[in-house]
Amino acid sequence: MSEHGAALQTYNQELVKCLEELKNKRNALQVIIEREENEKMQLEKNMKVIQDKLQSCNNKLIQHIRIRNNYDQTIKETEVGFKKYFRY
Repeated sequence: MSEHGAALQTYNQELVKCLEELKNKRNALQVIIEREENEKMQLEKNMKVIQDKLQSCNNKLIQHIRIRNNYDQTIKETEVGFKKYFRY
């Protein structure tokens, strides 16, 4: 029976050792996960800033294109008017 008890104790010690190793691996992985989550949050924050800047740039571009198109139309109408005026 003492052999059986010794084998059981050895088995239990190995099991405890394996559990400790798993806990250590899990804790090391948790550190990596937290680091990656922080990096992800920072990237998302940066992405939001860039998206806001892009939206602002697009809005300004649309406004400037409209103004330019109005200038083009005014120039065209004025040139047509001058041509008609100088014909007569």
